[in-house]
Amino acid sequence: MSLVARPPADAACAASAAENATVTGGVTCPADVRQARHHCRQTHKRDGSRVGLAPRPVAFMQHALMDSSAGWLLLGPGRALALQLADAGFDVWLANSRGNRYSRNHTSLDPDVDAAFWRFTWSDMADYDVPAMVGHVADVTGQQRVVYFGYSQGSMIGLAALASQPALARRISLAVLMAPVAFTRHMTSLPFVLSVKARLDERLLAAGWGEWGAYSPRFSARSMRGCRLLPGLCERYLTSLCGANPRGNLAPEIIELVMGHLPVGTSVMNMALWSQAVRRGSASELLRYDFGSDCSRDGACNRLVYGADRPPGYNLSAITTPLALFTGDRDAISPPADVALLKAALAPGVLAHHHAEPDYGHLDYELGIDTPARIYPGVVSLARTAAAAAGDISALKAPAV
Repeated sequence: MSLVARPPADAACAASAAENATVTGGVTCPADVRQARHHCRQTHKRDGSRVGLAPRPVAFMQHALMDSSAGWLLLGPGRALALQLADAGFDVWLANSRGNRYSRNHTSLDPDVDAAFWRFTWSDMADYDVPAMVGHVADVTGQQRVVYFGYSQGSMIGLAALASQPALARRISLAVLMAPVAFTRHMTSLPFVLSVKARLDERLLAAGWGEWGAYSPRFSARSMRGCRLLPGLCERYLTSLCGANPRGNLAPEIIELVMGHLPVGTSVMNMALWSQAVRRGSASELLRYDFGSDCSRDGACNRLVYGADRPPGYNLSAITTPLALFTGDRDAISPPADVALLKAALAPGVLAHHHAEPDYGHLDYELGIDTPARIYPGVVSLARTAAAAAGDISALKAPAV
């Protein structure tokens, strides 16, 4: 299934109503959305236009770290969550984080040449990108409220944005957070923890690296061939990073597809923010990027950037939007102890739903063999209820029986 139309060659990619590039699978690729600092994020949408009928309620989906909009679709028709939501009547919009293979546009900077392009973190995505994209979706669809879906880093972005952007929060009827990450005090992902202890992020920043995990079609093709021959080896790599389901819930063909989409690219600075959080091991603070106290180096330090010696944080207790958490007890990136810290940081009454799967790791909620039948019907039902409460239920289809 081909899902992606290439971004326009013109670097001045302003948001517009030009969203007529339909591609295979009923997914359309609208124009890029201009963000702060002139970054442009591309969104893909499931075509929800129906002449003469009421507009569909909107599902806005933000993917994980080192992922892309494709992650929401890899399970295929009738199985992938994005497509189940579309089948249920939602107008589905799939975001792409700045810097990934589908979001490398900028009004003046070339990501292959200009290091300044890569000076961003997930905090910038929460502060600027998600509000801009949700606003664009509202302008295009006429729907002023959406159901937000965040996976892993997408949940972190959502939490930070909801905690700090009251105008955005008023536009979210429900935030469904899958494998949610806020605190990383108890992370057990071996590759992640080892890279943090080795201070790989700091070494790469010192060496002048901007991009982390650039997408390479040649590497992708080789990965797919290798995983076709040795699916068990590829599965062990993924589960060492994300946590293993003892029931072996990843199909070999899905593993091959996943490895064919990796890596998709982010910034070294973004990985450094993750690493800072792991090293800090906070049980209560979700902080922005720490530039340090040395103001003589590159003119960047906390005092100059933030006006304070420490980076400011996001007050998760300020969130008023209803949240639904879907967690796995074998998740190596967001283990139960860190989920408990997240729940404790929320104000009373905000957590509307929490479903925990004892055997699920970090990947199961997006790629598990049993997830489409075991989990997604309940997720779609929650989204339907939220859309109904927001007054958007008129266009929803009745669930199949």
